[in-house]
Amino acid sequence: MSRAKLLPEAMSSKVIRGNMGNEHNIHRLVWSLFSDGTDAKRNFIYRQESSGSLPSFYLVSENEPIDELDVWDLDVKHYDPMLKSGQKLAFSLRANPIVSKRDENDKQHRHDVVMDEKFRLKMENGGNVKLNMPDIVQRKGSEWLLRKGDMNGFSIDGEQVRVDAYQNHKLFKPKGKHHVSFNTVDIMGTLTVTDPDMFRDALFEGIGPSKGFGCGLLLVRPLR
Repeated sequence: MSRAKLLPEAMSSKVIRGNMGNEHNIHRLVWSLFSDGTDAKRNFIYRQESSGSLPSFYLVSENEPIDELDVWDLDVKHYDPMLKSGQKLAFSLRANPIVSKRDENDKQHRHDVVMDEKFRLKMENGGNVKLNMPDIVQRKGSEWLLRKGDMNGFSIDGEQVRVDAYQNHKLFKPKGKHHVSFNTVDIMGTLTVTDPDMFRDALFEGIGPSKGFGCGLLLVRPLR
């Protein structure tokens, strides 16, 4: 596990500073810590945090990051969490919660859980409904994480989980005319480990989609 923070002198570079406004470019910047110049498969997950004017990143990776650009302040530690069934942990997660549904042609589509619930409520009420967005974000985000927990070796109590910071992200590729759009929420609270092996995999591999763009990294610590 690493914490990577851009050095002050790095932010004086127009190239580095310009990359901060686009998730696709941020991904490429983080990728530079692990790429050897080949098209290797991504073997890390990360999360971006704000720290004054300098962004920082938490990373979990198979390999130790290497700062070939000389723009990073790196703090790297061996990550070997000791887990047991029934263990309670505090956690923080930035996630892209989606639900998959099939249309009338049996074609599968992925929908943002919050937008999907907004559409459902409006259809049920003929569009004449006042939506409580914080409630929808909290409720659907908790339901999504509860399902993910069943598949990743942990359980949650919805009353001890907070879901907020619902945000849209647009990724513009340098040479492309199209963009990728996705939404994220920040989830924090407490969880209980139910299957240590499955949960360990989730800590190293992340949960949910958009892992390549800063989603899915579970940050955990023992409850005191």
